[in-house]
Amino acid sequence: MFIIVSITWFISTLPFLIPYHILLTSQSKKIGYKLSIEHIVIVYIFVYYLTGVLSFTGIPSIRDIVHNSFGIITPKGLNFPPDEFNLIPFLWITEGVRPYIENILLFIPLGFMLPCIWKKYEVLWKTALSGITISLIIELSQLFNRRVTDIDDLLMNTLGALIGWVIFRLLKEHLSKLQDKVSVQSTNIEKIPVLRREEACFYMVITFAGMFFVFYPFLRPLLSQFLRSLFTGPIFI
Repeated sequence: MFIIVSITWFISTLPFLIPYHILLTSQSKKIGYKLSIEHIVIVYIFVYYLTGVLSFTGIPSIRDIVHNSFGIITPKGLNFPPDEFNLIPFLWITEGVRPYIENILLFIPLGFMLPCIWKKYEVLWKTALSGITISLIIELSQLFNRRVTDIDDLLMNTLGALIGWVIFRLLKEHLSKLQDKVSVQSTNIEKIPVLRREEACFYMVITFAGMFFVFYPFLRPLLSQFLRSLFTGPIFI
């Protein structure tokens, strides 16, 4: 069941991923660079991973916003219940450390894959900034679907990205051959088109768009019906 669901997550990104790759390939040819098969495969794995992050963390959909499914939009403006966001670090730690560990583990692959695929992220602050940005976008989006927006999640996600970066640095020598095949060099950065220069950012945006505009409003209901026809009992996706 998980395989079916996770493949559907990835499929939801294709309406945005395919046009981007067509444009990216075209621009790469103009600067005399051919995207390697290894690079394409690894970035697809990267997108697949990101869809999992967005699914597990739970972002809203365009349908939630348009139909105001959670009553956030009112005639007087946005109404965010005060008990659904927390700005006090480690407020819930006495209730158990499992959520903290889960948030750390969730972002370790991000901190590892970014510098492995794109060499400019070998600079620590760039990987850290990416971790903070992605986590912040997720937390802010959760204001619109009645999930708790928690600063602890932001802190633990960022810590996970940093741990992933450290793991990459420790294994860098052993990964040198793989990195040469899949990585994107950052030399002559001013001559590289923006689609190529900010490739990692585009994949992050594409993943969010796929889940926000395609999976949650359209594919998820269809998937639920399909799974109910195969299995008995409630299906949670």
